[in-house]
Amino acid sequence: MANRQRAEARRKAAEKAARGEGGSSRTFLWVAVGLVVLLGVGGIIWATSGSDDTAASSDTTAAETPGSGLPTSQPVTVTGDPLPAFTSGGGSDTAIGMTAPKLEGLNFNDQPVVADAETNGAYMLVFLAHWCPHCNAEVPRLLAWKNSGAIPADLDVIGVATAVSENSPNFPPAEWFSNRGWAWPVMVDESTGDGTAGVAAQAYGASGWPYFVIVGADGKVKTRVSGEVEVAELESIVEAALAS
Repeated sequence: MANRQRAEARRKAAEKAARGEGGSSRTFLWVAVGLVVLLGVGGIIWATSGSDDTAASSDTTAAETPGSGLPTSQPVTVTGDPLPAFTSGGGSDTAIGMTAPKLEGLNFNDQPVVADAETNGAYMLVFLAHWCPHCNAEVPRLLAWKNSGAIPADLDVIGVATAVSENSPNFPPAEWFSNRGWAWPVMVDESTGDGTAGVAAQAYGASGWPYFVIVGADGKVKTRVSGEVEVAELESIVEAALAS
């Protein structure tokens, strides 16, 4: 009898122990599953928030780039015969006295810009390339000239953004003109290839940058100049051109 009672006690103890081990296993299993789920959800949240941060960063960068969405080429209509190519090797310029072709184009904001004596009276075109170091040096001189009040009241000054090159410094040109403080209308030249003279520049015989063409109120070409020009020299050139 005593042996039977001891055996029964051992059996019950064994069953109790078995139940205890099974409960621990189940508890561990549920904890493990919960941990996996928690980590999985956390991973998804981290990945999602990371993607949002990246997108927001990209959008901010694009928004902070002035001129990035403005055109680098606009259609230009040329009316009249083009001028011969300018040569700076000395001698007389065969374009002097010729009737300048009329240019009709657009600025960076799609507003019309016209270069024509009937519309503008006497005018000076300044052809500029954003990547040109001589243009970068010339623009401050032109602004100083304007600020001095020495520009004749009857002379229209028009910039022409030409020879645009996407892989060259100071691209895009709209940003460059803005950063340099350009103070006159700008005609965006129609591109003919990366870094090459556009339609308007070719019509006026441009061969280098910066390039100046002064046209009188009579529509005739008075002078053409290529390269950097100091303010005092430019004043003399303009005075002589308007007097001819």
